[in-house]
Amino acid sequence: MSDEKPVDVYDSQGEAYSRAFSVFLAHTDQKTQATAWLEQEVNRLTSREVFIDAGAGTGKLTRWLGPRFRHTIAIEPNPSLREELRKSCPGTELLPVSIAEAHPSAAADFVFCSHVFYYIDRSLWAENLRSLASWLRPGGVLAVVLQNHETDCMRMLRHFTGQQFDLGILNRAFANEGHSQFDVRTDTVEAHVQTDSFETAYTISEFMLNLLPLSRPPRRAELEGYVRDHFQRGTSYRFSCHQDFLRLQRKA
Repeated sequence: MSDEKPVDVYDSQGEAYSRAFSVFLAHTDQKTQATAWLEQEVNRLTSREVFIDAGAGTGKLTRWLGPRFRHTIAIEPNPSLREELRKSCPGTELLPVSIAEAHPSAAADFVFCSHVFYYIDRSLWAENLRSLASWLRPGGVLAVVLQNHETDCMRMLRHFTGQQFDLGILNRAFANEGHSQFDVRTDTVEAHVQTDSFETAYTISEFMLNLLPLSRPPRRAELEGYVRDHFQRGTSYRFSCHQDFLRLQRKA
């Protein structure tokens, strides 16, 4: 393997990306921990009439949460993702536009926006959050999810790309705008990657670097060194991938 070879750059719709994502899911408790948080929030709702999945992707979470509500609205501007969304979530109302352009047909009891804000220009974060919050009926809850900016995975992303994503900034900005009709908090839900295999740890690390398009991918040898230096724990590898859930509830 050449020391000059760059890390793989994934097409988010390609087979390599899907395989790497599967490896990640098989070696982390992130999904289990997130599911527990979501179950608790949905069970606490006083009404479960309308659910909006903003940035629904292929519909995996839409399909899981949708049956808990009378009506589901999915927002997904990516045409290649919408095809699978239509197949996996028949009967779901689909809006093929961005969050800023969407006008849902009904106010929602629960709005979910998972790992979408990475792809929204930082200058438009507040505008998009206001749009999401405006769709809530009294007592309704909005959850916006990103990986916590101080996780091992996000430190690695920052090290190699300079990118940083912090929902805390959005939380404070929204609160400072004086939205007194909302209760706002951020919950951090812990999760980790755990594996005895260096190859698996490397694959997951490479997958995390592909969170956004890599215009200047680092050398493979650099990432290998980073994984060994920062994630190795004796004979195994462990690194954090906690998620932040920015929770807004419109006061009843």
